[in-house]
Amino acid sequence: MNSRRSNARLIIGGILVLLGGLLLLSNTDVINLDWGWDFIRTWWPILLIVWGLWELVSGGFRFRLWPIILLLLGIGFQLSALELWQWDFAVVWPVFIVIVGLAILLGRRGRRARRRGRSSRPRVGDVVEGSVVSRPGSGGSWRAVFNNVEEDYAGGKFGGGDVEANFGNVTLDLRGATLPEDGARLDVNLTFGGLHLRVPAGWRINYERVSTHFAEVQDNREQREPEVTEVVAGQLTISGTATFGNLEISG
Repeated sequence: MNSRRSNARLIIGGILVLLGGLLLLSNTDVINLDWGWDFIRTWWPILLIVWGLWELVSGGFRFRLWPIILLLLGIGFQLSALELWQWDFAVVWPVFIVIVGLAILLGRRGRRARRRGRSSRPRVGDVVEGSVVSRPGSGGSWRAVFNNVEEDYAGGKFGGGDVEANFGNVTLDLRGATLPEDGARLDVNLTFGGLHLRVPAGWRINYERVSTHFAEVQDNREQREPEVTEVVAGQLTISGTATFGNLEISG
């Protein structure tokens, strides 16, 4: 997770430094870039298309909102730059809203299918009209769509599950829970929403294929060197997507 974010920052930072340097040299008449600006103005949307394709490939071609938006914007801007099609914002904005709605609906169906594939047992945290219905044991499903959902996990083994927060926030207090010997997995999908996890000090958090887009992942637990005799209480693997959202972990 940290390596991927560092590589992304390196690439984006390098591109910005390069573009800024070229602009400075051009504006001070050190070099003449007039020949290149027409090319850039015509073909820059290709970068959005490549970015969207890369996000799809790296995410295993799962249906996610962010790559679709990048692809549609890239294709639209490219067609406009080639004068093959002109933006009509009276049409674009409603289409964008429809895409967001479809992403929420299809993402929900996809997570239900994955849950049926994993297990047919009753799950903790099933949501009915925004209220959490708790049952002992196993994992759960938490959804906050234009609302907030909170659950204090009183005890038992936490078997993982999935979290969906669209224009809402989910807070899970897992400090009273334990993990199975083989760990647990939590799939997250945050779109203009947030997830706050409170976990025991001995839990190890592993990020696996977590895609962040204008989002932030914060681990606010006290950072310290583990003692020699300290036993790790288990591993929680987090995967998924955060778009304009926030994932916070604390003790």
